[in-house]
Amino acid sequence: MFLWAGLAVLIPPIIHLFNFRKYKTVYFSDIRFLDTIRQTTRRKSVIKHILLMLLRMFAIAALVLAFAQPVKIASSESSAQKQPAPPVIYIDNSFSMQTGDNSVAALETAKNKALEIADAYPKETKFLFLTNDFSQEHFRLVNALTIRDFLQNVKVSPSVRTLSETIAKAEQNLNLLDVPADVLKNIFLISDFQQNICDFDNISVDSLTQINIVPVQTESISNLAIDTCIFNTPLRRSGGQEELTVFVKNYGTNTYNNVPLTLVINGKQKSVQQFSINSGERKELTVKYVNEPQTFVNGVLGITDSPVDFDNTLYFSYRLDTLAKVLIIGEQSVNKYFTALFDGDEAFAADVCTDVAKSDLDLQRYKTVILNQLPSIPHNLATAVHSFVSTGGNLIFVPSFSGNISDYNYLLNQLQCNALISKDTISCTISKVDVTSPLLRSAVKEIKENTDLPTVTKYFNSMANAYAHEEVVLESDSYKKILTFCRYRSGRAFVFYCPLDEKSGNFVTHRLFVPIVYNAASMSGEATTPYLIIGRNDGVSQRIDNISEGSKLYLRYRDSGYEFIPRISGPDANQNYMVFAEDGASQAGFYDLTDDSKQIASFAFNFNRGESQLNYFNADDVAEKIESKILTKVNIFNSSGLSFAHEIVQNATSKPLWKWFVALAILFLVVEIFIEKI
Repeated sequence: MFLWAGLAVLIPPIIHLFNFRKYKTVYFSDIRFLDTIRQTTRRKSVIKHILLMLLRMFAIAALVLAFAQPVKIASSESSAQKQPAPPVIYIDNSFSMQTGDNSVAALETAKNKALEIADAYPKETKFLFLTNDFSQEHFRLVNALTIRDFLQNVKVSPSVRTLSETIAKAEQNLNLLDVPADVLKNIFLISDFQQNICDFDNISVDSLTQINIVPVQTESISNLAIDTCIFNTPLRRSGGQEELTVFVKNYGTNTYNNVPLTLVINGKQKSVQQFSINSGERKELTVKYVNEPQTFVNGVLGITDSPVDFDNTLYFSYRLDTLAKVLIIGEQSVNKYFTALFDGDEAFAADVCTDVAKSDLDLQRYKTVILNQLPSIPHNLATAVHSFVSTGGNLIFVPSFSGNISDYNYLLNQLQCNALISKDTISCTISKVDVTSPLLRSAVKEIKENTDLPTVTKYFNSMANAYAHEEVVLESDSYKKILTFCRYRSGRAFVFYCPLDEKSGNFVTHRLFVPIVYNAASMSGEATTPYLIIGRNDGVSQRIDNISEGSKLYLRYRDSGYEFIPRISGPDANQNYMVFAEDGASQAGFYDLTDDSKQIASFAFNFNRGESQLNYFNADDVAEKIESKILTKVNIFNSSGLSFAHEIVQNATSKPLWKWFVALAILFLVVEIFIEKI
C-alpha cells in the first residue's frame, strides 16, 4: 500500500518544469562581450537543473521503497527451488521460567510468543515443537492448531538443556523426520537465557540453519539452595555415627542470617542447626546423627527460602551395611596386626588364608582382599584378584621386602597401578598426608607442623605417575610414595610401598594405621553422594539376589504410589545390576525398587541444581556473545514489540532490503548537495 506514495516522484519535475519565476529586467550598457559566457552558462544551468531533478526523484523513490520494506526471499544455489524445512519452535520450560515480571511467569509469556510465531506463518505450515522434556509426543510435524494444544499441556520441567543440546536435538529430529539436509531450516529459541544454559562455544550450525532467538525478559533474583551433601565415613552400619557434610550456596547478593537447617531421618527429625551465609558464599555444614536399627535410611535436609523453593530440600538414601567380609591372604606370622584390628570390630568378618596355592578361593564372597607380604603371587591368584577388583572389590596390597618384584608388578600393571622399581633402606619420615582422601577424611582434619608422623626404614621405590588416576595418600620427606589409592573399573586398589611390620618402621603401631586400613576395608562401591539427579539418566549399581526370569521390577514413588518399570542391565559377576529411571522419575523424593513381593532398594532423586543460579543474559548480552563467536544466520528479536512475530517470521524466511534503500536515499541527497554547490 505504501507504494502509492511513489507518486511523490512527480513533485520534482513539476517544480522544475513549471517554475514560474518572474524575471527582472536589468539594464546594461554593452553586452557584446558577455554573449559567449551567457550561452555557456545557460547550457550548464540546464544540465545542473536536470541532474538535481533526477537526484531528488531517485531519493524520493528510494525512501518510498524503504518504507514499503522490500525483502529478498532467502535461497541458496542448492535449495533455491526447494521448500524450506518445517520451522522448529522451542520453549524453555525449566524451573527458572517460573519467575517473571509483574507476577506473570516467564513460561506463560513464552507460550504466548510461541503462539504468535505459529500464527504469523501461513495456515498450511507444519511445525516441529520442542521443550526441555524432549518428549516423544512432540516427535511429529503439526500445524498451528496442534501447537496451541501442546502449549496448554506445557508445565515447568526439572530437565535442564543447554542451547547446544537443544539445537542439536532440533536438527536431529528434522533428520529423523526425513527432512532433506540441503534445505533451509529455521529454529526459534524462546527462553529466559539463564546463564548456565548459554554454552555459546558449543553451538554448531551449518550454513543452511538459521537460529532465531526470542528472549523472555526476567529479573535476576536472590536464591539460597542446598547444593549437595557427602558422607565423611565410608561405612554405613546400624548403630554407627554418621557425619554428613552439607554444602549450602548463596546465589544472590543478600546476606542470610540465622537460617535453620533441618535433618529428618525416616520421618523423625534428628537435628536443627542455624547458620549465616554471605553473598556468593558456598558454606560447609557438618551434620551428625546415629543410625537406628533399620535396613533402608531415607534422609531429608531442608531450609526455608522463597520465592524459589525447588532447591530448598535435598533427599538422600542408603542401605545399612551388614558385616564387611575381609579375606587376609598371607603367612600367619605377618597377619597379626590385621587380625587384631578386624577381630575386635563387630562390623567385620575376617577370614585368613595362608595357602596361596589354593585354586578354589572364591574372592567374590568378600568386600576386601588383603595381599599381605606374599613372597610371590601366582598368576592364577593375580587373575582372580584382577577380576575381583574389576567387579567392585577392594584390594589392599602390602609387599614383602624379600618378595618377587616381577610377580608384584604383573598384578599392579593389570590394575593400572605404578610398578615397583627397587628397594631402599634409607630411613625417611612421612611428611605428606592427603587429608582429603576418603581413607583419612573422617579421621584427620588437618596435619599440624609438629605432628608426630610415622617413620619408614624399608620401602620400594616406584615408577613416576604413569597413571593419572593414582592418588598419593602418604608420601615421605624424600618424595617417596608410601601409600597410593587407585580406582580400577568398579573397584579400588590401595597399594603400600613398604611392608607393614616392626622391621620396616613404626607405621603399624602409629595411630594412622587403624583409620587407613579400616576405611580401605570398608569402602563401598556406592557413590559418596547418595542420590540421583532427575533428568541426567545416571544409572545406579544395585545388587539383586534371587531374581527369577520373567519377574518384573518397579520403581514406586513413595509420595503418590505412582510406579513405572525402570530399564535394568546386567548382572555382573557379583549380581550387580544397573538401574536406570530415565524419564520415569520426574518428582524429587524417594523411589522404592520392588518386585512383586518385597522392597529391594530405596533411591533418592533430586532436582538439578543448575537452575539455582537465577542470572540471565538480556538481548544485548546474547547478541554480543553470539556475534563474538561469529555464528552465521542468527537473528535476535526483542519480543516486547507488538508485531515482533511478523517481523521474526519475515526475517526467518527472507532478507530485508529497506536498509539498502535508505542508504541509497542518503547517497542521492549527498550528491545533490555537492552538485548544488558547484
